[in-house]
Amino acid sequence: MAPAAPPPRGGRPYKATEMQLQTRADVGTNHAPHRVDGCILASVQTPTDGRGRQKTLSELTFAELQEWLIAQGQPKFRAAQVQEWLWTHLATSFDQMTNLPKDLRAVLTENAQVGVLTEVEKQVSMDGTAKWAFQDADGKKFETVMIPEDDRRTACISSQVGCAMGCSFCRTAQMGFLRNLTSGEILRQVAHVKRWLRETNQPNLSNIVFMGMGEPLNNLPALLHACETLTSPKGFGMSPRRITISTSGLVTKIEELGDVAPQYHLAISLNSSNDTMRDEVMPVNKRHPLHQLLEAGDEWSVKADWPVTYEYVLIKDITCTPKAAKEVVELLKGRNCKINIIPLNASRDIEMATPSDGEIDSFEMTLRNEGLAVFKRKPKGRDIQAACGQLAQKGEKAPAAE
Repeated sequence: MAPAAPPPRGGRPYKATEMQLQTRADVGTNHAPHRVDGCILASVQTPTDGRGRQKTLSELTFAELQEWLIAQGQPKFRAAQVQEWLWTHLATSFDQMTNLPKDLRAVLTENAQVGVLTEVEKQVSMDGTAKWAFQDADGKKFETVMIPEDDRRTACISSQVGCAMGCSFCRTAQMGFLRNLTSGEILRQVAHVKRWLRETNQPNLSNIVFMGMGEPLNNLPALLHACETLTSPKGFGMSPRRITISTSGLVTKIEELGDVAPQYHLAISLNSSNDTMRDEVMPVNKRHPLHQLLEAGDEWSVKADWPVTYEYVLIKDITCTPKAAKEVVELLKGRNCKINIIPLNASRDIEMATPSDGEIDSFEMTLRNEGLAVFKRKPKGRDIQAACGQLAQKGEKAPAAE
């Protein structure tokens, strides 16, 4: 049977199912069962904003902001002005929105807040990589990274506080899962990075990768809600092809993403060459083994009309061996994909080692000689624990499930 025709490049509007979490910050504090790929883990908390029922405007899309302003007795055309201040001028207060009438600013001050992240730490690496730690109203911390590369600037954005996926090479996994970030918290990370780049006279933000803390596809409603503003001409105006969504390999969510939002890049963490190895390195493989994962990647590339990217962490004597390289060739040869190989960013918290340069080069050449599109990720920000797999906050730990 011929495959179904792919949906339009823009995808159809995303609609969360009742099983998925509502993650808007303006609803205040609440507890709800959190589901990871269909499994209830524990009760988790969404943050309060400390301002009662005040609306957090950075949580709203352009259309939602229009509706809210109308409900406040204001003309909807003011929404374009407010969003310009939020996402172009990167305003942090209503007082900065000087072209708004005083009566509107009074309404906004009384009934809304801009929504600004609380920065508790900033570190800048010798290679120019920057990392921020932010703290929410409930005291939980999460991190954001800016990666420089020639004239490009990439923001590595977190989608959750902690992570439930348990990957053995990742420091974030050791925190466990604490909560989802809201769409506004996702957007405010981007705004914070852009503001810092502007203040330090650097090139503007060019790319966004959802490869920070958390499993992005386990927070898909908030993620796609944020992406609507990221790509809107009334928001950040970014091309969808400059946004990459990563996943540890949640097959059902990959299928869902391909149906509703194939316009974004997809990066799948492969990280092993066979099921036995991947079961140990990435526990998600026990639910979604390699054959299911690769089929989902193939289907996504058809829907998106674009190659899927496989991420592969090189761990000495585990995933980076001559045997593993040959198995990766067998898995990926002939598929519409490319592969990023990433030497393990070692940490004192992780009992694994980085392969030697010779071992890495040999692995790369085995794949390249078989015609695979291979790219070696340059390590960035290692000296400030900002590299891939190194994000974690000391003292942050998920409570044990009851």
